[in-house]
Amino acid sequence: MTPSRSDPPLPADPVAPLNASAVTFVRPRVVLDTNVWIDILVFDDPATRPIATALQDGSLDAVQDDRCLNELQRVLDYPQFVRYAIDKPAALARLARLCARVAPALHTKGGAAMSVPEAGANASASARAAGAAPRALPLCRDRDDQKFLELAYDAAAQWLVTKDKALLKMARRMAREFDLRIVQPAQFVAAAGLVQSAAGDATHEPTVQ
Repeated sequence: MTPSRSDPPLPADPVAPLNASAVTFVRPRVVLDTNVWIDILVFDDPATRPIATALQDGSLDAVQDDRCLNELQRVLDYPQFVRYAIDKPAALARLARLCARVAPALHTKGGAAMSVPEAGANASASARAAGAAPRALPLCRDRDDQKFLELAYDAAAQWLVTKDKALLKMARRMAREFDLRIVQPAQFVAAAGLVQSAAGDATHEPTVQ
């Protein structure tokens, strides 16, 4: 996702992020890209309601780091969302309740990946926890989306849920080499066995670019 305009510096966040290696997850772990969070926080999209419900009831764990949070904060200020009269503080407060915030791993700054807990971890994470050298992640064609791959890898997420074509094109390789499943929201809801919303279809909103 490429921001369409520059924004002023964000205010300091009083809540310090957790180190990914200090977070213990026992439920399915997921990274949601910015478009999916917008569907949850702004549009209340029926396709993502089962995800929001699972996050609320604790049957699903989502993670986010500062880079992904900063992008979401910028997107919430985009002109096309003015007509929705978004209560940004309320949206960000809800986000904080729905996901765990983790610190970016060292490898995202050019170093080695940090270790992660084995409980619920995918195969790549288990190998890292055992002391294996971290593998280089492939590069996404949209460099702005690379941070979602890195976050999923660092936090040993099993799923990356997105509507972004550049990320979806990497699904087979990431599943084969890193045991990370990159899927669209409806695919994730079906694969994870989440309960579909009984609400009627909402007006389709364009994907945020």
